[in-house]
Amino acid sequence: MKSRLIRALQHLIQEAHGHVSQPPSCHSCSHHMNPDYISQMEAWPQLETMRRLLCQRPPIPELPTEILDDIDAVITYRNNKATLTSATSITPSIIFKPNNHMAAGKSNSKTINISLWKGDITFLTDVTAIVNAANSQLLGCFRPDHRCIDNVIHSAAGPRLRDACNSLMLKQGHPEPVGSAKVTPGFNLPGPWVLHTIGPQANSRKSPGILQQQQLASCYSSCLDATESLPPLPDGRKAVAFCCISTGLFAFPPDIAAKIALETVVQWCLDHPTTSVTDIIFDTFLERDYELYQANISELKTSLASLGDQISFPPSPLNQPKALITPTISKARSWLQEADYLIISAGAGLSAAIGLDYTSTSLFQKHFSGFLHLGLGRLYDVFGFSDWDSPNQKWGYYFLHLNMVRSWPASKLYETLRQLAARFDDRYFVRTSNADGRFVANGFPAEKVSTPQGQYRFLQCLAKCRPDAVFPSDPFVDAALPFIDPKTQVLTDATKIPTCQYCGGELTLCVRGGDYFNSAPFRAQECRWKEYMDDVARNLDGRRAVILELGVGLNTPAVLRWPNEELVEDVSNPGFRLIRAGIGASACAPWDSEEQNLAIGIEGDLNLVVEALVG
Repeated sequence: MKSRLIRALQHLIQEAHGHVSQPPSCHSCSHHMNPDYISQMEAWPQLETMRRLLCQRPPIPELPTEILDDIDAVITYRNNKATLTSATSITPSIIFKPNNHMAAGKSNSKTINISLWKGDITFLTDVTAIVNAANSQLLGCFRPDHRCIDNVIHSAAGPRLRDACNSLMLKQGHPEPVGSAKVTPGFNLPGPWVLHTIGPQANSRKSPGILQQQQLASCYSSCLDATESLPPLPDGRKAVAFCCISTGLFAFPPDIAAKIALETVVQWCLDHPTTSVTDIIFDTFLERDYELYQANISELKTSLASLGDQISFPPSPLNQPKALITPTISKARSWLQEADYLIISAGAGLSAAIGLDYTSTSLFQKHFSGFLHLGLGRLYDVFGFSDWDSPNQKWGYYFLHLNMVRSWPASKLYETLRQLAARFDDRYFVRTSNADGRFVANGFPAEKVSTPQGQYRFLQCLAKCRPDAVFPSDPFVDAALPFIDPKTQVLTDATKIPTCQYCGGELTLCVRGGDYFNSAPFRAQECRWKEYMDDVARNLDGRRAVILELGVGLNTPAVLRWPNEELVEDVSNPGFRLIRAGIGASACAPWDSEEQNLAIGIEGDLNLVVEALVG
């Protein structure tokens, strides 16, 4: 598969540089077109390069058939690593039963289930069609850095989707009107069809007008009308999954959009008692949108009470539906079941999976609104930030951050990991780059957890005046919290700013961020980690150790990611296997190692992935 990816990349790069007619080894090409350079790249940057080139590539000229086949094979291989959810496992939020009077004599009258689900729409299977919020050109987004639904769907479907859209537009001869819908095959997507609809663009500075609200409603009704014409699934169902149309780059207010979406779909169901559509799913990617839909469904219970037994509202499920046990998941499960040793290797993606997402703007706004005016919008933005108005402001933030992390609720995800670790008795170890202490807070013994990047539970002397100039952070946080202004979030009492009790100098978080980092508090655990790995190496003959790597990306690959790969690839010490799971780069294992049955990559929400692996 790696050779097909390289061949496709070579063609796309040469095409982008205007050298398609030249042989791949042509000396006039830039170093980026050198086959050796391309082949030496890791799988993830190769995939990202292909994605970006395809995103920017127009449908004309057409790609050669053999290159299209290579690209399809690569995308299929990548998509097979996705953690899929079956639409049949989603509990309905609203159930419509056909009106007996209106549907009399109609054998095709069926119950209509309206459901709410949160996840990546391209990971949803057992659906007839998914809805794409497109633009009027219908060709997808040509900007690789946009994380819009249009980009996500085209990336998962492959370039044949853009080709199909282009054929429709050439035949039509004019831009697609707002509120309409077009149907194309899904190509490499789990579902057979895609419905492309163009939502209205709103002005972020004022509420949408009547026309824009009508246009958004038309998107939903047009997609449902189009679904009527599609063939049913083998089980007789006809299911359509909606994304949140126009609420992204098109700036339609999400609260108004959710209300319009639900009311339009409900009215369409009332107006079509003999519809062949059996399942309508509202897919929200953001927690904010999920909560908005839940609130609007609750309001519908009152407004639709007059319909009696024609409509019902089942109780909301406590948990999201489970992931399908795909061949990839099944293989990883068997590795874990057969393993003698377990290494849990965790990065920032694991914390993000329980809500401690350092890239989240909503999390920052919820907990640190007093610092937005500084240009800060994510927890990551604070790393290396020095433009504080005052030390009081800086420590106001630090104390609130430390308190948020230590107060974070216990997680089912960590509980499931603890259940997995218990299978191995003392033959497991945790090594994490996260400084948040979530493993110990969720019941893992501290002596089984290595934190080479430090921990928030310590403050250290910035000048590192002596090795033991390290202090527990909790007493400082407890003393300062009563003196933090609730509006500005600034520390109002400068005497609460922590200083080193030995030299009187400034303290800082005891996490790796420069030469100032004091690793002394963590050396004992590093020794335990080394002893564990030495023990594994001594006893691995004929046995197997599995590295379960969760949410480890490319921010600090030398800490966990590359050492894990080196363990797996070390032919002098066979027996290691790598299960790499997460989103994006965090899910991409070395393809050479995969082909040698040494590694597995799994992409998806770690809550679903871990549950599937352990259950």
